[in-house]
Amino acid sequence: MTMYMKRILALILALTLAAALPVGAMAATTAAIKLPAKVGILYVDGQAQLKATLRGVKSDALTYATSADGVVTVSDTGLLKGVAMGKVGVTVSGGGAQAKCTVLVVPKRIALQAGEKLQLPTASKVKFGMKNKKIAKVGKTGLVTAVKAGKTTLAMAYGKQKRTISVEVTAKAAETDANGESKAAQLDAASQTDQIVLVEYKSGSKATLSVHEKQDGKWVQLMETPAYVGKNGIDKEKEGDKRTPTGTFNLTTPFGIKADPGAQMPYTKVTRYHSWCGSSDSEYYNKLVDSRETGRDCTKSDEHLIDYKGYYNYALFIDYNAAGEAGKGSCIFLHCKGSKSSTAGCVAVSEASMKKIVQWAKEGAKIVIK
Repeated sequence: MTMYMKRILALILALTLAAALPVGAMAATTAAIKLPAKVGILYVDGQAQLKATLRGVKSDALTYATSADGVVTVSDTGLLKGVAMGKVGVTVSGGGAQAKCTVLVVPKRIALQAGEKLQLPTASKVKFGMKNKKIAKVGKTGLVTAVKAGKTTLAMAYGKQKRTISVEVTAKAAETDANGESKAAQLDAASQTDQIVLVEYKSGSKATLSVHEKQDGKWVQLMETPAYVGKNGIDKEKEGDKRTPTGTFNLTTPFGIKADPGAQMPYTKVTRYHSWCGSSDSEYYNKLVDSRETGRDCTKSDEHLIDYKGYYNYALFIDYNAAGEAGKGSCIFLHCKGSKSSTAGCVAVSEASMKKIVQWAKEGAKIVIK
């Protein structure tokens, strides 16, 4: 018998045997475990049942494990429980097969002080969004940055999974010295008044303004807010240099385009008759002028106050050059910031903050700019 005939006979024999065997015996079933998602999102103290799709493996043969029990625990039946914020790997094994997924554990609520940051656990294709970005912000990598006091909601998602996190931001805690007093206690003006507005220059036209009051013999910070100063910074020397003066000054003469919000000093609701004199050669230089009383009309060098809507809705006079020395500068106010990120030499804060300061300031209040 030739070699060729032997091969033909062997092939026929193999086919005959195969036809005689049961269908299931032709190929062994390969064990497989499949998890529904690569990433799962779980709340701290939250629970979720891990459900795997099985092939060739019985559910009672499965074993479960996590890479960090301090973040997620898993029971013998695959029940996951979030323990602490973090990121872990979860493994399901059985019948020689294995499947893995990542679990992110996040808090239901986040509490931060303004300026603080918090890194949330994340993974590829997880998305984040913040409802009110004025309160807090969140980056693509899950970094949360608290901006200012308030409440908002953070959303995160992986595919069809969606979770929301409540975010509460409180005001930044005021710095105090060894005696528990605010930084106003260290200023020379602390011995001259019970109320101080402190403006601390940062750079460009940016500054930080804080409000301090002496209560029961101790200086307490009541408020802190971003502020703007002159376009060219601080250290004013002359009229028109677009710089804010530095030093200690009185806060006087509250006025505004809007009605009196409840000022403790006499308040002037400005009309078309009111201007602030910026003419160095005038006897009214650097003073509030009512043309009905003085007979002097507003000039190009003056500020017709009612024309500065948004800026002079509420304001206080910073009495730099109160004596009216010619050319030294005029019209320096603490006022609302309007739509600009700098001033011509004044100090500006949000209208809400300015309204509070006008309501708070009493006769003798000081402003320190440094």
